[in-house]
Amino acid sequence: MYTHRTLDDYWVTEEIENTSFNRPQDIAACSDRNVIYILDQSSIWELDKSHKMTINTYVHLSDPYATMSATKEHLLLISSNVIRKYKYGPILKPSGLDVRIPVGLSQLRPWHALEVDGGHVIAHTEGAKFHRVSKIGESLRNRAQLEVSAYGKEAGEGIDQLSDPVYLALEPKHGHIFVADHDNGRVVVLDSELRTRVLMISDLPEGCYPSRLCYVEESNELLVGMSNGWVIAYKILW
Repeated sequence: MYTHRTLDDYWVTEEIENTSFNRPQDIAACSDRNVIYILDQSSIWELDKSHKMTINTYVHLSDPYATMSATKEHLLLISSNVIRKYKYGPILKPSGLDVRIPVGLSQLRPWHALEVDGGHVIAHTEGAKFHRVSKIGESLRNRAQLEVSAYGKEAGEGIDQLSDPVYLALEPKHGHIFVADHDNGRVVVLDSELRTRVLMISDLPEGCYPSRLCYVEESNELLVGMSNGWVIAYKILW
């Protein structure tokens, strides 16, 4: 089930029915293609809104993934062990390419990732020690993957700390990164270089923890999916 805004500025609920779903995990939309992608334990499903809401299998998966994100050109699938990129194409079963992670971060567990400006922003954790968001880029000298910048080196609830950063969203105009700081019950907004905290949303309902984020550029709204099933929309005024 998902909601979308109509031309009359109303939110409308629609149901996606498919008896073949195997424990749906995540959902991502590509507005340029007018397609919604649904991730379950064994497949990515493609729902084409321009063709009578038909649902087709986009690709079968040999391993389960936890989260997903979409850009104009790629889908990113994330598990605790690997990040895999799928490029859109006319073929039914596109091949995946693993995203290289810097050696120094190879022991961290990815929770979610975004493709940004040719690089990647990754939210990851490692036990109770490292809970951080990293910006990964390629070295011009030797094409090695490097951690360009990071936020939240150690787990905690302090100003510059995170605790289980489980999901990300991008505000493309300024390059701001939204982070679902799950265990701290807040959403942290970072600048494009992950060096400065721009905003913090901490007025979430008591006992609710953010687990999914979606930024709607057309209306400057942040949709926050909560652990109890609620979805709260915040109007962001830059």
